[in-house]
Amino acid sequence: MRKFRDRNRSSHRGGPRGGPVARNAAANVVFGAEPVSELVLAAPDSIETLHVRAGDEGRFSQAVERVRAAGGRVVIARGDEIERLVDRDARHQGIAAIVHEYHYADLEDIIRDALEPILLVDGVTDPRNLGALLRSAEGAGIGAVVLARDRTVGVTPAAVKSSAGAWVHLRIARCGNVARTLRVLKEAGYWIVALAPGAGMSVYDFDAARKLVVVVGSEGEGIRSIVRKAADFVVSIPMRGKVASLNVAVAAAVALFEVVRRRGRAGAGSKLITGPP
Repeated sequence: MRKFRDRNRSSHRGGPRGGPVARNAAANVVFGAEPVSELVLAAPDSIETLHVRAGDEGRFSQAVERVRAAGGRVVIARGDEIERLVDRDARHQGIAAIVHEYHYADLEDIIRDALEPILLVDGVTDPRNLGALLRSAEGAGIGAVVLARDRTVGVTPAAVKSSAGAWVHLRIARCGNVARTLRVLKEAGYWIVALAPGAGMSVYDFDAARKLVVVVGSEGEGIRSIVRKAADFVVSIPMRGKVASLNVAVAAAVALFEVVRRRGRAGAGSKLITGPP
């Protein structure tokens, strides 16, 4: 399934196409040698237009070839063309990519395929934190990621850059009403685990063998009351130092890899359960 749609076409199926640069391109730009190289290697068809600074064509020749082969457009940028695409003080290193709009998976398909564990993100607004969450989720072998549509950042170029290529290996959906989504997931057999600092149950004690949805909340306020009420388990990470909590992406990584560890000890090896027993 293609994960990006062409902004110049109305079809939901989308895909890589050449075409004029969008007027709001700055919101859809990945820049810098390493981030763009990772993007080109992982998903060259996600790139609508690749801008390469004049004189650097040889340095980025492989990226140019891959993008063209995937149907993307390559522009040799002269003067300050790349600077006009990115933040004024950004270090673009002579290359920038305008990406297609991300094409989200359907939540219904994720439930139908019984993917799990699911990471549900409700209220994370910093794309760098989302990228770190995606990186941790992919590293832990998570089945899918669901992002709340309200108050939660989507899969933006900044999140793509921060995820270090992890986003392309994940099925990522969006949901509207979070409380209703949790009810639907529970009806499908999932157990809801909400991660909240100070909760009475430790992340090391809940039943990790169940079919799980792990919910993380916003960077500042944590999980909402509607999530807490819907959760089967509200768990926290025991803190031994002076600080009261961890960054949301770090906390999620601890919880997700704890699920991996516990299931591995139960005889599941390093692979997570992908469906009901």
